[in-house]
Amino acid sequence: MGENFLLVHDAKLVLVILAFLLSTNITDSIATSPYRFVANLIHHDSVLSPFYNANATIADRANQSLERSLAQLSYLKATTTVETPEDIRGLMVASSRSFLVSMFIGEPSVHQFLWMDTGSSLFWVYCIPCTGCNTYNPIFNPSLSSTYYPLPCNNDPYCAAHCDHAKNWCTVSETYGDGASVYGNYATERLSFLIPNEGTTTAPNVLFGCGRVMNEPNTEMNGLMGLGYGGTSLARQLGTKFSYCIGNVGDPDYMHNRLIIGNGAVVVGKSTALAMHNGWYYLKFEKITVGHNTLEINPRVFQRTPQGRRGVVIDSGTDWTFLIRDAYLALRNTVEQIIGGSLTRSFVPQRPTALCYYGNVNEDLEPFPIVKFHFRGGAVLELGKQNLFKSLLNVEFCLAVDIANGNTPKDVSIIGVFAQQHHNIGYDLSAQRLYIENMDCETDLVNYL
Repeated sequence: MGENFLLVHDAKLVLVILAFLLSTNITDSIATSPYRFVANLIHHDSVLSPFYNANATIADRANQSLERSLAQLSYLKATTTVETPEDIRGLMVASSRSFLVSMFIGEPSVHQFLWMDTGSSLFWVYCIPCTGCNTYNPIFNPSLSSTYYPLPCNNDPYCAAHCDHAKNWCTVSETYGDGASVYGNYATERLSFLIPNEGTTTAPNVLFGCGRVMNEPNTEMNGLMGLGYGGTSLARQLGTKFSYCIGNVGDPDYMHNRLIIGNGAVVVGKSTALAMHNGWYYLKFEKITVGHNTLEINPRVFQRTPQGRRGVVIDSGTDWTFLIRDAYLALRNTVEQIIGGSLTRSFVPQRPTALCYYGNVNEDLEPFPIVKFHFRGGAVLELGKQNLFKSLLNVEFCLAVDIANGNTPKDVSIIGVFAQQHHNIGYDLSAQRLYIENMDCETDLVNYL
């Protein structure tokens, strides 16, 4: 099931939904939808997260973050060169995601935590009755909502071929070689986003998959919010833009990460081309500088080949950054030269390739030059110490950039969440541009809202 098929499938399905909405006379509310939808973005290790463990040490959180990132890296590598069905893309590695979105569904509204996934156009919420669902929050019961509309079977070829005639449902059902499977029905529903002290915004008649049967042991959240480029993506349903501002994810008490969906998203700063392949967002990466020095890296190692090899992906589901071998070694060697013999090397069994030291990032790396990732068109991602290093203990830290799992030329590079801290990242899907701006999410973001 290739990328072109998925885009055609999305387009046809959106037409089906539009015809359904017109026939039921509920399109008037769509025209009055808000310009933007603002949601709390909750990191896996935040005190706001249902995963938060007050007894976990800094080392515990760092190790779990690395494990999630490695799982995401392995999945991304497997899907960048193989056409993977979009409908299951997010569920297969749901437990490795970095951010949760807090939102409400239905009327009366039911609070839900969904994984945010920029690598999928999937938007699922688990629904009662649901077999195999394992969540922390109450499962959504559509029979209790006055705004729930299941998409019926009709003469459309897609729904006619995917129909539960007993229930008159337009269904979705997929099974895969790793044992993961999902079954449910397409429906529309009202979504609400609440920000404390900022109010509530509501999106009516949003298309989603109502999950009824799940066979995937690690889907502990209520569903998944896909922000990919497919027509069924929430980013495409509510406009053609979205943005997120990420602050200090290393601080469990930090409360100011935000996701904004819609044409009023914060799309500011310098931009670079945004290419979309197999569900992932690729960037035109050009070079790395450390202070005033440009690292000696052949730019070709960052270029994606027609066969899907190499390339640089920006991802919201991976904490750590992973670079192809040549780029990683160039950065690692430079960091080693800067630190020199002033600190003692340490060893992390979970990741033998990681560059780690005994010491305190804030005290022992003062000063440290800014590392910059440069993209075609002038966009720059600036990595200060908090972006570049991850503390394992108060007296141990690692470079939060590692090698992309091997030495082969097909390895894809990933720019992860740690590198994106203290930046606003804006996606313009219609123009196929990505915007990067240094930003304090607590004090600066409000100026754009």
